[in-house]
Amino acid sequence: MPVGYWFDLPDPAFKLMRTADRVALVKPVPPWIVVDQSLDSIVIGSRWPGKLWRVRVEKQGDMSDLVAQPGYWRASAIELLEALPLSALFGPKGEAVLEIITQISTLSRTDAQALADNLPDNAWMAYSRAWMRWSQEDGEPAADDEGDWRGALAATRRGDKARSPVHSGFLLIHSQLRQRAEQLDGGNAFTLIEEDGETEQVLKPTWQAACDALLFAAMARAAPQYVSDDDALTLLHAWSRVFNEASQRA
Repeated sequence: MPVGYWFDLPDPAFKLMRTADRVALVKPVPPWIVVDQSLDSIVIGSRWPGKLWRVRVEKQGDMSDLVAQPGYWRASAIELLEALPLSALFGPKGEAVLEIITQISTLSRTDAQALADNLPDNAWMAYSRAWMRWSQEDGEPAADDEGDWRGALAATRRGDKARSPVHSGFLLIHSQLRQRAEQLDGGNAFTLIEEDGETEQVLKPTWQAACDALLFAAMARAAPQYVSDDDALTLLHAWSRVFNEASQRA
């Protein structure tokens, strides 16, 4: 039976039968247990921290309505083979992403303002260049203009199921920062923008700049293979100034 990876989300609504080394649905019906074929395609969502496992699919769920090679299996029962460190979710240097996420949990308004104040104006260009290098790794780039990557959290590229240079790391940093901003400032952390008859809730400038600073630091520290030395200094500037980190790549 196939072996893959399962991220055990802390979701009380998802009813499972658990033993020491086995997890199964109460009934073999959707929603299924999702077992990813690779770590870079795992979807974390907003729930955190959860647990990461290498597992074997014991009983496969209905795959008939999926596209060919979806990158995961549906299962109604799995065997737990090995617990893996959460840092593995974000690549070989995933500990850097974990450190940033941990920092978010205690981030203060003062910290957020300091991150915003120390954010270089051209940092997003360095962030975009890293995204472009990543997108070109297995073929033609998805976007060939730096401006097209501004604010990017996830993307697709040819040849694999990867979603970013740090897998789901950018999406998680963004969602955790939004939660922290709401904890501290409630609705005042956001601005409502109406466009085409729809209303979108976006972070106010200070919180958005703080989020950008953390995303930039994650790129430089957790995906240094896509970042030049000069760009690393730019991307790490706000993080290093605020948290007294040495300005070096992890």
